[in-house]
Amino acid sequence: MSSFSKTDFIVMAFGNIIGSGIFLASSLVITIAGPLTPLAYLLGGLVMMMEVAFIIEMAIANPVPGSFKVCAQEVFGDWWGFVNGWMFWASGVLGMASEVTACAIFARFWLPSIPLWVLSLLFAVAITIINFNDLKGLSKISLGLSLTKILTLILFIFIGILLAIGVPIGHVSQNPIFLPLLNQDPYQSIMGLFGSMLLIFFAYTGTGIIAMAAVETENPEKTVPPAAKIITLTIILLYTLAAFFMVTLLPAELVDSKVSPFVQLFTMFQIPYAGDIINFILLTSALSALNSQVYSASRMLFSLAKHAQAPKVVGYQNRKNIPVTAIAISGTVLLLTAMLSYILPEQIFIYTVSASGFLALVNWLSVSATHYYYRKKLLITSPEKLKYKAPGYPYLSWLCFGSVLIAILSIPLYPDQLPGLYSGCILLFIISACYFIVHAIK
Repeated sequence: MSSFSKTDFIVMAFGNIIGSGIFLASSLVITIAGPLTPLAYLLGGLVMMMEVAFIIEMAIANPVPGSFKVCAQEVFGDWWGFVNGWMFWASGVLGMASEVTACAIFARFWLPSIPLWVLSLLFAVAITIINFNDLKGLSKISLGLSLTKILTLILFIFIGILLAIGVPIGHVSQNPIFLPLLNQDPYQSIMGLFGSMLLIFFAYTGTGIIAMAAVETENPEKTVPPAAKIITLTIILLYTLAAFFMVTLLPAELVDSKVSPFVQLFTMFQIPYAGDIINFILLTSALSALNSQVYSASRMLFSLAKHAQAPKVVGYQNRKNIPVTAIAISGTVLLLTAMLSYILPEQIFIYTVSASGFLALVNWLSVSATHYYYRKKLLITSPEKLKYKAPGYPYLSWLCFGSVLIAILSIPLYPDQLPGLYSGCILLFIISACYFIVHAIK
């Protein structure tokens, strides 16, 4: 059976977390949070670090596919294990839908006459086929895509620093840094900060892959914790600095929620073909996130089958231990959600982002609460399983829980997120109803 090396693990995590949440949804965040956008990404990143530490502790203590779901089931019972697992999968599929929509939006930069839904379907089919590779093949594909977007963020930050000190870039030679906070109503700024948190957390919600990939990583108790530190600190630094230069370099009148601020900025520099080059890089970054999300969603579906919470056939693996049925089902549902771009071509991105983000935040609530009670249980019954302990217990467990709860309660501050909130709540209700129906039949 093949497994991930430390490098493979880092690559897959970067691939799943860094995506449209920073490269496309950041334009939405800027319209809501304004000059507090960098602070919003920093705060979201700190909560993400806590959540990742909880996931790693549980994955190492209970190294099975979908470990945090299994731990939640042990703590809160079969109902919540069922809901938690299917909710993670639904959030993953909706996240895949937002990424495939982002791919289509980027592709339409060159192909404006092709409908969004056609491009979405093409990308959905291609990425599903790619995921039938074995782990090593999948990691090699992810490596190139992940490096591209990390280097893009680094390049953007480097250019921002040069401009900040007055070094000319393209046709921009003056120092464009300004202090927008001086002209911002403090109350409006704070409300914008809270209203943007769903989108901010969406940018970090790919962390569930850490639990999935940890189980398939060599020597997880030694490999995963230091690798996760590299991943989380790097992403927080890149996101916060990139957000800072976005709000300080991009004139407010040019901010367009439907266009990547990266493309707008590089076009503004008037460097020949800069817009095309950056758009291509952003397309590969969205493909990378989409690729990794298909991986994590299919592994959760596989875990559900192994725990008799999905049809037995879903747990089928081929000779290379690839859960081909789970991948095929996840890919098929992705195709169906991609078709939403035919019905809602203008709103599809914000709707899928907000619905996926809401379900992911409910999962984060579950992870925080599960970590508190699961650590408490292991300290009494099996302390030897705690080979890695997340710091700050029990205070950080509840700090993380409270922060995520505030983010959920702040969703109505940006009304365009409400359809996603409603659809997420409906999905929660449907999943819960399915549990009771299945058990009533049994």
